Amino acid sequence: MNILPKFCRSNATVNYSILNRFKPANIYRFFCLSLSRDDWYNVRITLDELKRTSGGKSVSSFNKKFEEYLDIKPYFVDNGFYYPTRRNIYHIPAMEEQCITISNKFALIELDAAIKGFFIQLLLLSQYGNIELIKKNIIKAIRIDKKTYDKYIIELAGADLVSITTPLTLHTENILLENDFSKQKKLPTKKVNKIAEIDDNGNIIIPK
Repeated sequence: MNILPKFCRSNATVNYSILNRFKPANIYRFFCLSLSRDDWYNVRITLDELKRTSGGKSVSSFNKKFEEYLDIKPYFVDNGFYYPTRRNIYHIPAMEEQCITISNKFALIELDAAIKGFFIQLLLLSQYGNIELIKKNIIKAIRIDKKTYDKYIIELAGADLVSITTPLTLHTENILLENDFSKQKKLPTKKVNKIAEIDDNGNIIIPK
């Protein structure tokens, strides 16, 4: 069972530019991570916490895959032991003009992370792909093989997220929301670059 994070936003945005940058499972994990963002689009959760929300067998490679995209910075927590616990701050990229907003209810649907990430890709294509949502176009756009495509579509149809029509019909009620750029906290570039600096004692320094 997938569990929403303790401090969870009602929705999260995914930029169209992420479409082919990561595998479907990691695109979905990125969405789950974004649900825990603060007003400055920073996230402080552990990989175990991310796994509880996103599901899947392992998220151990997440930091390596997203190191550049999320501007990951370390910080340390005093746990009473000789060595403090290392944690990470993830900085979520700002909303781009081409983006979608997805409800946190999507995280509660019981499907594999890769299949849910594939559905996010379909949502992005439906809004900004400028293609008809038919099999050959989708396969070409997101660089997926035919066998995997068929498997994912069958699973999505079973969850009533798609209807296998020509073109494909996506069921987005209560999942795909209106974009609201006014809710985005915009910081000067100088502050964004200074988020999560660490002093010599391992303390977090947040710019004012």
